[in-house]
Amino acid sequence: MDSTLTLLKQEINATMDAQHDLAKWKLGVVAALGAAAFGLSKESPKSYWLLLFVPFVCAYIDLYAYQYGLRILVIARFLREHSEGDAMLQAYEKECEKWRSRGIYSLGNRAGYGCSLGVSILGPVFYFLQRIDNPAGGNGLLMPPAAATTIWLLGVLLIVLLWRQFQQQTHEFSLKTNLRQGARAA
Repeated sequence: MDSTLTLLKQEINATMDAQHDLAKWKLGVVAALGAAAFGLSKESPKSYWLLLFVPFVCAYIDLYAYQYGLRILVIARFLREHSEGDAMLQAYEKECEKWRSRGIYSLGNRAGYGCSLGVSILGPVFYFLQRIDNPAGGNGLLMPPAAATTIWLLGVLLIVLLWRQFQQQTHEFSLKTNLRQGARAA
């Protein structure tokens, strides 16, 4: 049993490392898209249409981060319920669940969601600010602005819907966990 517990703890650590790597990837890919969209040099053409991909890239990476978060919840619940030989571990996991239900461990997910929305919104803001300074320049969108705005809005909507789905799944998982604990206590 000890080797299983050790493996599960290692799985949590590996999953958390993967979540941190995803956050770095999100920042790197978004920065690369932004740099390419605004031109890597003054002479390079502007490709503002690349900014339309920012919300979709963020949503894709967030989806994996949310999946990792749910994986950690499942492993933590298993450790809490099935580590009979390790009373200290059970007590620790019960304490973590108490704080988790108060949202303490969701700060990273909230930061990721805020980052996704923030960088997705900043792209069009910078685009329109540039258009004010240089109205004669091409729009660099490869499509009518209305179509570009629609695509961008769909990406932002995807970010919001994935966040809500993750919040709902986390809430449902916590409710099931609390119901299981209540049934065992009775």
